[in-house]
Amino acid sequence: MADDMEVDDLEGRSNSFLNWLKQSATTISTKIQLADLRDQSAGRGVLAKQDIAEDEVLFTIRRSSILTVDNSELPGDVKKQLDDPWLSLIVAMIYEHQLGGDSRWKAYFDVLPTEFDTPMFWSDEELEYLRGSAVKEKIGKTSADEAFSTKIIPLLGQHAKVFRLDGMSNQQLLELCHRMGSTIMAYAFDLETSDLERSSSKHGEDGWEEDEEESQALSKGMVPLADMLNADADRNNARLFYEEDKVVMKSIKPIKAGEEIFNDYGPLPSADVLRRYGYTTPNYEKYDVVEVSLDFIKDHVKDGPQKLQEQDLDERIRYLDEQGVVDDAFDISRADNEDGQFPDELCMLFNTLALSRDEFAKLKKKDKLPRSELEPAAARLLSDICQERLTTYCQWSEEEFKTLDTDNSKTARRKRMALQVLKGEKEVLGEAILALSNQFPQTVNSSKRKAGNEDAVNGKKPRAG
Repeated sequence: MADDMEVDDLEGRSNSFLNWLKQSATTISTKIQLADLRDQSAGRGVLAKQDIAEDEVLFTIRRSSILTVDNSELPGDVKKQLDDPWLSLIVAMIYEHQLGGDSRWKAYFDVLPTEFDTPMFWSDEELEYLRGSAVKEKIGKTSADEAFSTKIIPLLGQHAKVFRLDGMSNQQLLELCHRMGSTIMAYAFDLETSDLERSSSKHGEDGWEEDEEESQALSKGMVPLADMLNADADRNNARLFYEEDKVVMKSIKPIKAGEEIFNDYGPLPSADVLRRYGYTTPNYEKYDVVEVSLDFIKDHVKDGPQKLQEQDLDERIRYLDEQGVVDDAFDISRADNEDGQFPDELCMLFNTLALSRDEFAKLKKKDKLPRSELEPAAARLLSDICQERLTTYCQWSEEEFKTLDTDNSKTARRKRMALQVLKGEKEVLGEAILALSNQFPQTVNSSKRKAGNEDAVNGKKPRAG
């Protein structure tokens, strides 16, 4: 009975949402429907009821129906105190949420999630299963808490009647900030992007702080119905386009009756899909990368076989930095990545680190950059780094893996997603070691053997590139 009531409630909220859209002058093609896809673990989704040709309009949303700071009924004196796009939209959404039935977006809020599986909401124990992945350091809960506590909550307190706080505690307000912030992370669009896709702006190291110039340039908004589309990198068949007074979702390829209509996040690794949207899917594994920080490389080179003195190491890094080659971290990609497995900057860095002191002195004297193709000694060093990087990941026992497979709890679900992320990243490193072994067999055999041992512990072999 409870399940039936839950289904009816979801259907009722969906119908109210669709009625609200129609009252807001939204046009929706009779060829599509908003469907309950929870049996596919997909929540709501949009399906084709009839065959759809390429470039057909699926729905049109007036700009006035997009939930933005400007469209919100938030009083002007409060709006004047807001300048950051992220925090501004969070405040506007809190305001509309607190209005309840008095908000013209009430039916929209009723179909948005109230709970999230993004790592922002994981326990310390659950986060430990992401150990080794750079995503663990990009969650930014501490930074988000600080931003909310110092910038938003005091503002809400100053206008307690406006926001209808009714005695809400700071902790309750903090939780509401996180809920709205995560809703924006998962659903908001960058409204100033003419060639619009889901918001994919860089949110800085912690996922919440933005590049200042980009922050000023982009206006974010919640686009009703557009955010009901699920995403699939392989089956993407629709896209949102901007016009002066409206946004239009169009098919970008023929869609058969019964097929789901998919948006696309772009080339996001599994770790970022999890961080932003709170789930993992094999459809984005092909974009998986492993981030190797410059600090990690420096530590290994200082302690590894090269035994570079810190002064020599710093001199080489400084020289490359002056040449515009050095970054804080480098991404190693899948073997079949169209842009290459190893970025040129990473190869130049390792070629430089592998030089003798005399060779580096000659390079520096000529004010030249090293080659962007890996030399054998550099390949050996890079292979060692990849092997060392493998050891940083959380290890799983076979028994624990089997237990997770049959456990339907929230914690088990999150651990399974963490396993999916780590599995992909370990595959990337295995592919990297294999590629280096195939290209320079005389220099990296030892690393290849080590990689085989590491993967054996984790129950798999590295794939050929």
